[in-house]
Order: sequence, then C-alpha cells, then structure tokens
Amino acid sequence: MIDIAAIKAKRVKATILSGFLGAGKTTLLNHVIRQNQGRKTAVLVNDFGKINIDSDLIESQEEYKISLTGGCICCTIQKDLLSSVINLMKQEQKPEYLIVECSGVADPSQVLNTLSSSLFKCHLHVDGLFTVIDASRLLEIETEEYRELAERQIKAANLLILNKIDLVDARKQDKVKRFIKKISPTAVMLTAIHCQIPIDLVLGFRELPELEDALQHTSLDIHVHEAREFDSGTIRILPAGSIDDFTMKKKPHDLVFESWSFTSGTPFDKNRFKDLLVNISPDIIRAKGFVYWDDPADPLVLFNLVGQWLDLDVHFKKEHLALETRLVFIGNPGWKKHSDIENQLIQCLTDISPFS
Repeated sequence: MIDIAAIKAKRVKATILSGFLGAGKTTLLNHVIRQNQGRKTAVLVNDFGKINIDSDLIESQEEYKISLTGGCICCTIQKDLLSSVINLMKQEQKPEYLIVECSGVADPSQVLNTLSSSLFKCHLHVDGLFTVIDASRLLEIETEEYRELAERQIKAANLLILNKIDLVDARKQDKVKRFIKKISPTAVMLTAIHCQIPIDLVLGFRELPELEDALQHTSLDIHVHEAREFDSGTIRILPAGSIDDFTMKKKPHDLVFESWSFTSGTPFDKNRFKDLLVNISPDIIRAKGFVYWDDPADPLVLFNLVGQWLDLDVHFKKEHLALETRLVFIGNPGWKKHSDIENQLIQCLTDISPFS
C-alpha cells in the first residue's frame, strides 16, 4: 500500500520570490540564506538578460545554486526552469527547500504553474509565493503595462512583503497598504526594512492549497528583449538587436521591456562615471552590476539604480569576483536607441581620452 502521507512528508518544499524591478528580492534571499541554520536549501536565480548579476550576489553554496539567464522563466526559458528542477529532484542528496527568485519582469503565476504541475506532485510542494513590494515606488509606476505586471505579482502572492518602509512617511505607507489591499484583500502583509523578516515565514511557511487557484490564471504577456553579443577589443558590448530576433514571433507591442548589457576589463574613470550617473536616461527603469574603476582602495563597486534612487556600495563580498565591469540596464522599449548610454560608458574608460 502506498503511504501518501510519507511521500508528502519527503517532498521538497518550494518558495517562489517575486517582485517588480528593484523591490529587494535578492536582499530577502540573502537574509534567508544567512539565517538558514543548516537547512539544505537550493536557490534558483533568474535574472533578465545574459549577465546574471544576482547569481554573484547570492551567498549560497555553489552546489545548490542554479542560474538561469538569457530570458525570463515565466516565458522564454520556461523549459530551462523545468529541466533544472527535474535535475535537482534526481540528485541523491536532494535539498529540503527550493527557493526560486524570479526576475523582476516575470509573472509568477506561470512559474507557479510549472512547479505545481503533475510532474512534480510527488517530489515538490510550493509552500508559498511571496512578492516583495517597494513601498516608495509602487504608486509611482505610471506605464500601464508595468503597473499591470506589478499588480499581477501582488495578486498571485499569499505573502506580501512591503519593503523599504523607511523611505516613506506614515501617511504614504497607509496609502500604499490600502492600494495593495484592493488588489489582494486576503494575502498576509508584512512591513520590512531591507527585507528583514522572520526566516520561518519563508522556509516551510505552511501548506497553502489556495495557491492552486493560480493555475486557472492566464499569464501576463511580458517579454524582455536582450541583445546579441559581439566583441570590441577589451570591451564586450551587447547592443540592441531586432525585435523579430527575440520576441518568439510576438508582435512588437508585446515587447514591454528592453535590456542591454555592457562589460569591460578596462577600469572606468571614477569621476567620469559619477558624472554620467547624474544625467542618466530617465527611460532606464533598473540598472545594476559591478563597476570596476580607478580607485586603488575600492576598485570594485556594487552598482544599483532603481528609478531615481542610486547606490554605489563598496561593502559587499567580492573576493570571488573578477576585476571587470558588468552592467545590465533595463527600460522602456527603444530607450537604448534614443539614448547615448553606450558611447557615454565608453567615454568613462581610463584608456579613452575625455576629449575624444
């Protein structure tokens, strides 16, 4: 006789982390990993574009870290998600927990559909779908498609983490909470600064059958446009290619986001790069990566840009990172074409004359 209870008890417990660009998902993930207390936890990280910045920021053991790049796990690389989880389930020493960090442009309902499929019923159970919300930016999202995506991420979750509450006053915080409750009246909501929440709310939250309702929802058609790669001396640039190459036969208006990446082994002039950031294109919604510049004391800096908020952090673990610049930008369709970001970055390199 098959012992159903025993099978369920041995299943890997999965948690999906969602949230709009720059909300704080990686911060939450690192908080969980630091407080892990010996649990065997696998981490699957999906970053937009071909450079997975988040993967290098996750403080997990390499054998339990899986990186998915080149697209979004809710659409273009959904098969990669499926095969990665299957391979994980085949391991002799399976993890106790699986945390899947979606990219900021993903509709988590589709990721839930994949992980809740009959293929995994005896091996994996989704305990929770958590969405991180930036309290300072949620109400400022103006573009209809972006707002719809953010609302879908909220609606899909059973735990909402209202992050960055230190950046808003009590009046605005209350306004944001009321807005969220209209979208998702039944979800549990926690407030946080730097995503500091009890770890037991993330790992092994509880059995939540209501998550199955998401299987009835169609996914939102959001796509990320990443470019083809070519080499230019010591600079590796990923310029925008044609829409037809990357939309998987979708119409041009289905392309909601466009990403572009830049890498270089030549350091930036620190002052020139800082000057560039003052006048960076307002069409850039999110930018992040590692900046290699000519400061002997701190040659490698973690760069984060979310809207008008900018952070250059020298206090992060970087012993395993090469001295090179790796940047990813994401913004409105066509932003790359209408901006001069590529030339501006090249002009920041120390082997380029500022007068050239």
